[in-house]
Amino acid sequence: MIPRRTELESGPLVVSSPVPGARSIAFGLYFPTGSRDETRDSNGISHFLEHLLFKGTPSRSVDQINREIDSLGGASNAFTSKEVLCFHARVLAEHLTRLMGLFGDLASNALGEGVPDLEEEVHRERAVILQEILAVEDSPEDLVDQLADHSFFGDHPLALPVVGSVAAVTRLELPQLRRHLRRHLGARKMIVAASGAVEHEELVARVREDFEGLEPGDAPSKSPPAEHCPLSRFAERDIEQVHVALSAPGLPQADPDREAAELLSMVYGEGVSSRLFREVRERRGLAYSIGSSLTSYCDSGSFNVSFAVAPSKLDETLEVVSGVLRSGRDGELLESELEVAKQHYRAGLVLAHDSPGGRMAHIASQALAGIDDLGIDGTLAAVERVTLDDLSRLAKRFLGRPLSLAAVGPVRTLAALGDGWEIGP
Repeated sequence: MIPRRTELESGPLVVSSPVPGARSIAFGLYFPTGSRDETRDSNGISHFLEHLLFKGTPSRSVDQINREIDSLGGASNAFTSKEVLCFHARVLAEHLTRLMGLFGDLASNALGEGVPDLEEEVHRERAVILQEILAVEDSPEDLVDQLADHSFFGDHPLALPVVGSVAAVTRLELPQLRRHLRRHLGARKMIVAASGAVEHEELVARVREDFEGLEPGDAPSKSPPAEHCPLSRFAERDIEQVHVALSAPGLPQADPDREAAELLSMVYGEGVSSRLFREVRERRGLAYSIGSSLTSYCDSGSFNVSFAVAPSKLDETLEVVSGVLRSGRDGELLESELEVAKQHYRAGLVLAHDSPGGRMAHIASQALAGIDDLGIDGTLAAVERVTLDDLSRLAKRFLGRPLSLAAVGPVRTLAALGDGWEIGP
């Protein structure tokens, strides 16, 4: 069935996609705001709000909210990214009205005057978030991702970590949190997405009723586009492996070449038959895991390679990775590799679309990216149109200049590399 969309006069965009035979509904509220809309002094405020949205409203205490969610028998959660804050749930279809009433209260009245014990909740959640930030320091995989953002985006807000910094989170207080919520979590920015046993007109009617109290908020806007900074960032740690992340310029979410870029990443490093996996792990035994990925934002993106190796194997691994990336850039890709990548892409998209949760996430991401076609048929057709020449063209575009490099572990020898990493002529 074709997904539907309705933009309400009050601001929210409502999108839905029924799943034939489903007896449950996945429902989510998406706001296009995240750490990109922060400064160094406010870094982590969006993530802080995510934690506080479930901490009470004037009509519901935190205990009442928790009991009400449990009584629905489903599952609820929330997340914050660099450009999106979302809270979502999956429940039996019969409970959608109750869930929307609850989420409408949370979106409209969280952090409002009259919320019981709100100052204490802010204090407790601050302590929890500070522990979350410190946990990144103990995880080389998470820390190298943060360093990779710094090495790629430089001083742009996209380099700021989603969880925030200790200094900023320590300073954030309730008045500042309230101002940020009113500005960025308003009706003019909200996308309401649902999938499963959902009827679109009924969903729109419920949104009109349950979210009428939501303030409009600021008009959607973003910081200027980021430019790639081929920098190097290192964190010395006394651990057994060096964790490395390489980043090259990629594509924004709505770029016409996005399907080709995804296929190129699959050829390079997604799956057991990918080039990086075959060369680095299967043929040489240098690393347990290695892979590539794409990260896309509304106006920029990156192509990434990550791996972890023993310090004694680092130089050899970098040389092998350089050779693999260079061969693709120089046009040595195979038609058979493209066909395998197309099968993986199609399977992943279709299998995710068989689930109400996966379908909801897809139509929400399309809406957030400003893409009118919410379905998957257009995407599948675009995948089939990708040619080997398209992959070669993108490989030249992505890998035609130095990459950013981030590393965590025993990295003293890497410090001599300077800024950026060349894959060679």
